[in-house]
Amino acid sequence: MTTEYPPRPDHTHSVLGVWTAIAVAGVAFAMLVGVVALAITAARPSMDQETADLLVQNAVDDLGLEVGTGGGGAAGVPTDVSVIPELTPVNQLQPAPADEQHVFYAPDAGEPITRDYQATYEVRLEVLENVCELDSENGTKIDMWGYRIEGDEEVVCGVPAPVLRGRVGDYVSITLTNLPENTHPHNIDFHAVTGQGGGAAGLVVAPGESATIGVRLLYAGAFMYHCAYGDVPLHIMHGMYGMFIVDPEVPLPEVAHEWAVMQSEWYTTEPDADGLVDVDMDRLFEEQPNYVVFNGVVGALQGEGALKMNVGERARIYFVNEGLNLTSNFHPIGSHWDAVYPEAATTPGNPIIRGSQSTLVVAGGGTVVEIEGQVPQNILLVDHALTRTFYKGALGIIEVSGNDNPEIYQAAFDAEGGEAEGGEGTDTTVPIDGPVVEITRDGWLDPDNADDAYSPNEITVSVGTTVTWVNGDGVLHTVTSGTVGDTGPSPDGLFDSGYLPEGGTWSYTFTEEGEFPYFCIPHPWMQGTVIVTG
Repeated sequence: MTTEYPPRPDHTHSVLGVWTAIAVAGVAFAMLVGVVALAITAARPSMDQETADLLVQNAVDDLGLEVGTGGGGAAGVPTDVSVIPELTPVNQLQPAPADEQHVFYAPDAGEPITRDYQATYEVRLEVLENVCELDSENGTKIDMWGYRIEGDEEVVCGVPAPVLRGRVGDYVSITLTNLPENTHPHNIDFHAVTGQGGGAAGLVVAPGESATIGVRLLYAGAFMYHCAYGDVPLHIMHGMYGMFIVDPEVPLPEVAHEWAVMQSEWYTTEPDADGLVDVDMDRLFEEQPNYVVFNGVVGALQGEGALKMNVGERARIYFVNEGLNLTSNFHPIGSHWDAVYPEAATTPGNPIIRGSQSTLVVAGGGTVVEIEGQVPQNILLVDHALTRTFYKGALGIIEVSGNDNPEIYQAAFDAEGGEAEGGEGTDTTVPIDGPVVEITRDGWLDPDNADDAYSPNEITVSVGTTVTWVNGDGVLHTVTSGTVGDTGPSPDGLFDSGYLPEGGTWSYTFTEEGEFPYFCIPHPWMQGTVIVTG
């Protein structure tokens, strides 16, 4: 499907002044192009039309006057022209349609609001304080403070907070209730709201209290909201943050999927015997989180939570960097951002970037990105400050399903562009008879916690037993006999699997008694032992 960027208005309501200004700029631009063309024609009277057109275009490009499809540069909205829509008086507003939804849980971003009039509606939220899992694989838990849709008792954690959605010009009544069993006062600062503290001053609620504010949505985009009561950094770090999507008057082009993704940080102590962690204030002051995650917790966008699309589809991600402190370097490994709306500012006339590799998102800011499903693969969503991805949790997955497209990508090819022999890969699966040691997925990532990288990492067998290792990870590993000391690994030459691909297996039969340590050559902190008895 071919889409136009930016979308053009099909009515003049409240954007007439903006587009009039753009038209004036366009006339001036056209006049300047004409002057350039005349100058070129006068200088080279024998030039053919195609060459003349090319030179005109090159001259325009050199002058930086090209009207980008995103509406930037010469076509940008002048700053003396307001982009705030002409507001219908509140007492004249219609209620939003009964079937129009405004509150969701990430990664669900809901449906775009495409009506052509301003409306009024109500949002009701509740505050939660409960101990919840931060890293389910490691059993790590923390006292989370969050928000949920009022009355939704199935939600007990509320991190991240619900995704809110409206249309620019809408008037929203927002009610916040602090449940009576909670301990702390809270409120909400909406970056989408114009008013004292983004509404925080009017929404302060002690446990058992409720408060309501009425707000007007003046600008389109994807905006952060968060608790701003008392020690604001502490409240945000406990999980009190969400996203408010405000659709522009002129809807963005239709896509197959829209998702909401939020990046955030946790600054925690080491877990106690029950896996419970607390806030580490030293880490917080030094801006050194030990978790950087998408949508509140480790693994939220992996496994069953992975985002899914098909080849040929287009998806849009509304992304907010909740902070506290770090900028985000949002990147799709294996693909590109086909379109980027910088700072999530989706008002018509703002620039749009096409074909970007990574986009920078400040703390407390956002972006809107679009991606095409070109070939079947798992696209990895990461913060390309990759320590945060490999060691701290900033990893999400988009599973793209469909048919291969060798015009775009082939795993193996010959010089003529055709598929080479062995292009389908080699089946390393063999029947397994005897004990099995699994190389666990991602077990190698943290050198300080690699005890289960080989699982089990110690096994006792009798003489004559064949042990099989299976690589359940997505990267190459080895099973190499020897030890790892202070000076590094020391292979002893007894056995070596070579590099095992994902799903690969390797077996070795132990014919003598003894203790046989082994390790992985590229990841020597991965270590195991086979004990052989008579």
